[in-house]
Amino acid sequence: MRAALLLTCFTLAACGAEPEPESKPGSRARFDSYPHLLFTAVEMACSSPAQHFERPERDRVECREYLPPEPTAALILMHDGTPEDLPQVVMRFDTRAEASGWLVENDLFVNVPRRGSTALELRDADAPPRRTLHRLYRDAGGRPE
Repeated sequence: MRAALLLTCFTLAACGAEPEPESKPGSRARFDSYPHLLFTAVEMACSSPAQHFERPERDRVECREYLPPEPTAALILMHDGTPEDLPQVVMRFDTRAEASGWLVENDLFVNVPRRGSTALELRDADAPPRRTLHRLYRDAGGRPE
């Protein structure tokens, strides 16, 4: 997952802007059964030295990746960040049971921890690599929407 490379341009462009919480880009897919294969694929792909796989909840997985030094510094300076808790690109997959199976929703954002405040989640509507995600969903047995 090279999410950091995809987001570097939008990260620098978004440095002076506050995020719009109601704008939440991403993609969705439906699965007949629990998406174990998808979550395993995300874990395997999240394996570079700058990446870290997390499963904070049963139905949520995340691949977190540190940005290169220049955009990291810009984000820290522009958003009152802290060098003790660096910004990261977060690719998140949430799933929930529905009557017809399981719905998986993807979210991609830059998480910027701030001093004495809640972290910012910076998103760009054009950022998610939808074709790649749709292929991943299909390969794992899902139907992209």
